[in-house]
Amino acid sequence: MTQDYGWHREKARELWADKFYNEHNPDYEKWSQLRSMFMSNDEMADVDDELRYALQSFDDDMETVKFVFNHKHGTCLKVKWEGGAWWEGDKMHFYYCVMLPMRGVGMLDPATLARTKPTQRKLMWWN
Repeated sequence: MTQDYGWHREKARELWADKFYNEHNPDYEKWSQLRSMFMSNDEMADVDDELRYALQSFDDDMETVKFVFNHKHGTCLKVKWEGGAWWEGDKMHFYYCVMLPMRGVGMLDPATLARTKPTQRKLMWWN
């Protein structure tokens, strides 16, 4: 079963926080013990300012959404979260990408849509 967009976003955000703690945080032992006591990354961000900045960087800068055509699955929504750290000179890099199939969606380029008659547009799914 394919997971939806929200599930993948939370998974990417969770992996970003894990990468932050595993590769960046200088006091790893202390923060990993605190992480085991808290329920979520958002609760942990209330205690750890660096994690809050990392999660804010994820929320503000990382998402890229595209429509692509895949010969096996048809039209898909490609969602990618990619980025580095929020400060200059850091080598931390993160990449998470997923293709979500969109069955029954017809894609038209702008020129084709402009040539489509108004009576035909009424039959399209977005009207």
